[in-house]
Amino acid sequence: MKKQTQILLGSALIGFGALIMMSNLFNIDIGAICWPSVLILVGVLIIVRPRIAPEGTDVRMLLFGDLHRSGEWDAMDQEIWSFVGDVDLDFTRANFPEDEVTFQLYRFVGDVDIIVPEDIGISISSMGFVTEARLEGKKRGGFMTPVRYTSDNFDSAAKRIRLEMISFVADLKVIRV
Repeated sequence: MKKQTQILLGSALIGFGALIMMSNLFNIDIGAICWPSVLILVGVLIIVRPRIAPEGTDVRMLLFGDLHRSGEWDAMDQEIWSFVGDVDLDFTRANFPEDEVTFQLYRFVGDVDIIVPEDIGISISSMGFVTEARLEGKKRGGFMTPVRYTSDNFDSAAKRIRLEMISFVADLKVIRV
């Protein structure tokens, strides 16, 4: 994920810098180019992304709204895109069809609350403009600071969760029960 994030962020910065340079050189209104381009890219992403996701991955796209999973539910690979909203995942009674599941969260603003039993291993990789993370009682995060965490039992656990998150502003909380 680190390489993919670097490529995505680097490409966005290069593109934005090129637009600003062209704006200054040729006296072009950057807003007249940026906003339509962003809307076109988002539209293409909405149409194309579910087709290029790995086989067996559930892709969810939410503009506004929350995603809650609790009680008995099937934990399977998911890719969740949201603009504004909270994600609550309670794994205490979740069924794991596979030994390892991956959750990829791409979001603008929102909270992520995860409840994980002690016997399940968890690995977290999060990147954001502003991130505050509380992982098993320890506070991490800050401004443009990647958050990485792997539980002590991740390699030896029979069930494992990988959480990969990219956001603008996020509050991440992991509770072990």
